[in-house]
Amino acid sequence: MKKLLYTMMATLIFISCGNDANETKSLSDEDKMKLVEKLNNNKELIKKYNEFKTQGVKKSIVFPGNIVENIIDTALSYIGAPNKYGGINKDGIDASGLVYISVTKNSNVEFPRIAQDMARYGEAISNPNKLKRGDLVFFFDTYEVNRIITSVGIYLGDGGFIHSSSSEGVKVSQINDPYYWKDKFFYGTRIFN
Repeated sequence: MKKLLYTMMATLIFISCGNDANETKSLSDEDKMKLVEKLNNNKELIKKYNEFKTQGVKKSIVFPGNIVENIIDTALSYIGAPNKYGGINKDGIDASGLVYISVTKNSNVEFPRIAQDMARYGEAISNPNKLKRGDLVFFFDTYEVNRIITSVGIYLGDGGFIHSSSSEGVKVSQINDPYYWKDKFFYGTRIFN
């Protein structure tokens, strides 16, 4: 019965957002059910997710793959910088600011500043075990806000990702941390060739 309920909810969530096959082609039915399970049947989170989907996902963006290490090096240079909502320098920076600065400093491609807008680009990866170095990782419900995506980081490999923590500033955390990040991971995106 529980599986049937999740399947019905997944169908409603993904069909209500349009029939563009390109929007969800990288997510299997099992992946869709896992996303619904992550939302814990929370109507408010599901509503935020539906609003996110209606504005489009899987938008195309092309970055050359050879800039991945430069982007990661830029992000790592911020280790220890304090977290500051809306910040974009070493005196204070938030999670999306860290990704934004790291990407735009190393590319001429226009890239959004807000995590939820970043999550609209690239190939979606729902399984954290399939992430590659340089993929962006997105998290939900990390603080109270009117959008589904609330944090972002850059995947470093071996389960690690760099981000700006509200309590500890820029640091490397483990995506499978059972005390926090594992339950907050929504999906990753691959934006580099």
